[in-house]
Amino acid sequence: GILNLHPSFKSSIQVDDNVRLADSDEDAAVMFSQKPGLIGEVKLGDHRLEAGYGMELLTFSGVRGESEDVTNHLAHGELELNFTDVQFTVTDTVNKATSRLFSETSARDHVVINEVKTLGRYDRPMWALEGGWIHNTIDHQTDIFNNSDYGEDVFAILGGYKISPKTLFLLETSVGRVNYDRNVSRPDHGYWQLFTGLRGELTPKITSTVKLGFQHRQFSDLSGESQNDFDGFVADTNLTYRPSESDAVRLAYLRTVRTSTFGTNNYYRQDKVSLSYRKRFFRKWLLNPKVAWQLNDYPELGTAGGVTKRRADHFAQVGLELRYHIQEWLSTGVEYHFRNRNSNLDTLDFENNRFTCDVAVAF
Repeated sequence: GILNLHPSFKSSIQVDDNVRLADSDEDAAVMFSQKPGLIGEVKLGDHRLEAGYGMELLTFSGVRGESEDVTNHLAHGELELNFTDVQFTVTDTVNKATSRLFSETSARDHVVINEVKTLGRYDRPMWALEGGWIHNTIDHQTDIFNNSDYGEDVFAILGGYKISPKTLFLLETSVGRVNYDRNVSRPDHGYWQLFTGLRGELTPKITSTVKLGFQHRQFSDLSGESQNDFDGFVADTNLTYRPSESDAVRLAYLRTVRTSTFGTNNYYRQDKVSLSYRKRFFRKWLLNPKVAWQLNDYPELGTAGGVTKRRADHFAQVGLELRYHIQEWLSTGVEYHFRNRNSNLDTLDFENNRFTCDVAVAF
């Protein structure tokens, strides 16, 4: 009938030489991951409703001390309403997971992230208008990060003129507000940003989103102390080149501001450049190498390992994946992933190598 069910299951074995992302005395482990999932989809004409749930059961072997075993959960729902010139979308995603990089300190952090997003679009032959609202909730389940729980609301509007049938020249503005639950060590703050750029097909083989702009972020005073505001350049760009049906090259650059859990820093500026290539050959094989570089720059003094200075982290990532699609619904693959953090606070450095072998079933 109108209901489609899409079950999936992925099982993998991973070998990791630095599970706890430590700068010394690294812990190596073998990880066993099981990922069952189910998505239900209902289509009524041009309208669509989707809901899904998946979990990840991670079991570690060989780790010293405290167990790293964990069960992560991911649920989502999406409603799409499509009329002649108007589209409306509502999504809700809940992710309950354990992360180390999220905390910026490599400490183990249980966190629940909930994102609600609404988007409306009015599309005309020569122009388009979009508006939306996003609400993010970050709820740390680890005591040392409880002061960093917050809710964020973002309102955005975009107007664009079609310089070609598939290319939009855009002007976008958004305002946001971050409110901390406790407002003890992290101040509430608001921000606005303005973007201009292009979105769509530049040529039949090149698609891109290029958004360049300015952000102003102002922090409330906390305990009588003034906070460093942010005023600066921001960008969100990606370019995909498809020379053939079997090849795709993607280049992306992101410059933005992230909320921080480190020391007295309320935020850090992030710059990230990534490059990836996907090559399909012999119809059933897929090769995917990728590299990335990232800088996290902090405005306030912080202390780690007895050293106090303004923190700056340089990340390098290299990945290589090879997949074989045995059937349309069955695939297997091997992957290598290298991560490195080189911080000017030496005790925050780490290197991490991970090898993965998996089998995936998806309908």
